[in-house]
Amino acid sequence: MNFFELIKSRRSIRKFSPQSISRDLIEKIIESGAYAPSACNIQGWRFVVVDEPLLKEKIFDLGGSAIIRSAPVVILVFYDNRTTNTEYADYIQSAAAAMQNMLLAAAELGLGACWVAHLPRKKDLRKLFNSPKYFEPIAAMLLGFKDGSPDTAMPRKFALAKIVGYNAFADIAEKTGAPDNLFLKRLARKIYYRLPGGPKKLLNNFIDKNFVKKFKN
Repeated sequence: MNFFELIKSRRSIRKFSPQSISRDLIEKIIESGAYAPSACNIQGWRFVVVDEPLLKEKIFDLGGSAIIRSAPVVILVFYDNRTTNTEYADYIQSAAAAMQNMLLAAAELGLGACWVAHLPRKKDLRKLFNSPKYFEPIAAMLLGFKDGSPDTAMPRKFALAKIVGYNAFADIAEKTGAPDNLFLKRLARKIYYRLPGGPKKLLNNFIDKNFVKKFKN
């Protein structure tokens, strides 16, 4: 499979077999992430590999996605947020570049992976992993061997003509995915994040069952 075929065939995987992953494979994937471009070549990422079930359960209890519990390995990406370019949050862009490299590396190695941004409050993750305040949690990657998940590529929603503009913005008439009642949903998320641990833990299974989008893969 060539590089462009790999890009088009890669898809998010959320269902994994219980088969363990060697540290060699995990570190090969992380090394691919560490070769991503970074703003001003700071290379300010840190990677936390989580494979202890109780720790994954704790991430869920604090407000993380339920699918975190079923992944054999979770790789959290932190990045040094001490940047002067707050307008474009270049530290987030740098961490995202590393995440994309890691997803492609996992696909090349025959592993399933999924980018997850449904995580607990950043201050809670920093506390859980003893991270300095200037290292910001950006995202998590679920990693494991696929459990019967499809390998077919996800079709693109828009043709290139709808998303590419030459010397002008491409004005897309179609809805691009912004949810209805966006303000209220953002407000509800903020309130949820600020709940203390006990009530939040009680709510998590209910929220996952009734409000979190589900996928077959």
